[in-house]
Amino acid sequence: MSELFENIAEASHFESIRTWVLKHTGLHYPPRKHSTLYHRLQKVCREMGFANLQELDLHLHQRDIPDLSVRLACAVSTNHTFYFREEEMFQFFQEVVIPTLPPDDTWRFWSAACSSGDEAYSLALLLADHLGPEAVQQRVRILGTDISADALEQAEFGIANERRLEKVPEGLRRQYFRPVGLGQWQISAKLKGVCTFRRLNLMSKPWPFSNQFHVIFCRNVLYYFDQPDQQELVERMYDVTVPGGWLITSVTESLRGMKTRWQVLQTGVHRKL
Repeated sequence: MSELFENIAEASHFESIRTWVLKHTGLHYPPRKHSTLYHRLQKVCREMGFANLQELDLHLHQRDIPDLSVRLACAVSTNHTFYFREEEMFQFFQEVVIPTLPPDDTWRFWSAACSSGDEAYSLALLLADHLGPEAVQQRVRILGTDISADALEQAEFGIANERRLEKVPEGLRRQYFRPVGLGQWQISAKLKGVCTFRRLNLMSKPWPFSNQFHVIFCRNVLYYFDQPDQQELVERMYDVTVPGGWLITSVTESLRGMKTRWQVLQTGVHRKL
């Protein structure tokens, strides 16, 4: 029995909850991540007043606490992010992807698993720098989705601390952020208006999109899913992307070896041809 658990019963309830998480959110916690999941479940127990995992497991499956499943799903998702994370991907977007976008069309972007909105706002900053603030308001639509309601609430405010803004170029920071006290900065209303945030479980079917996207950013997300779900997700993303559109994953996430319709251009960069 793992040293995480006090007894066999606790290990059994942990496994029951882990199975629920996989089934309902698609998030896969293999043995090497059991410690992370265990500590997140313990936090839920403290917040909800449960004595142990047995109580959490019981209420989760009895469905007698309305918001428990949502709170659990939020707790087990990862929301660590900052502006311009993986700068090389944003440089590729700026230098290679933007010139391929249709000149007379509204550009639509999806930031999947957007957390507190830093990725979506990073895109807005680059596009404003490329098009100008007025044109970006007219021509750009950025959708950010996440399973965590708490993260989306942060995204709606558009407020970040100094650490999350470290990689924002000084010129963009001066032009598009204002200090709001306590070392916090808020992005301008012009760029906030370009971004829309909605709660979405990536495993839900069907996705509620009425239009296809020109670029989908799904970075540092796929490794939380097992291989069959990864396969399904990227193929569903293909279906909601315009011909010639792009899927940007992480520099550490590749679709190579996966049976997919995406053309793999380099690690983390894929195109629908």
